[in-house]
Amino acid sequence: MVAVVALIAFAPGTYDSYPRHALLGQARQARAPQWTRPCWHGATDEGDPPCVHVKGRIVWIQRHDPDGDGDRHFIVIARLHPRIVKIERDFPLAHLPRIGSAIDAVGYLSDGASGHEEVDAIRFGSAESR
Repeated sequence: MVAVVALIAFAPGTYDSYPRHALLGQARQARAPQWTRPCWHGATDEGDPPCVHVKGRIVWIQRHDPDGDGDRHFIVIARLHPRIVKIERDFPLAHLPRIGSAIDAVGYLSDGASGHEEVDAIRFGSAESR
């Protein structure tokens, strides 16, 4: 059990961000990292929140939705730091991943209701399949 906890807690993962205004136009998109592709639609100006890529292991899943809007929150260890990833209620997801699952998500950085930064996922899936 201790080995499993250590494996999850010390998994390196990925955490990258990219300014969305740098995704305006095909020439800029061609120079951007491939993982930013889900963020290409809808970028408008420098006021847009950055596009973020998180890849890591889930260490916590929100089991109770305190505000009742149906979204789901996960804490993922990426680059040895906890990151909050949120998926909306209507996000097409066949089943919720379990604690210890490796996930790969892309979304927009926002200030969550908890006061911590979170990634509002627009792409979310298993890291094993990517």
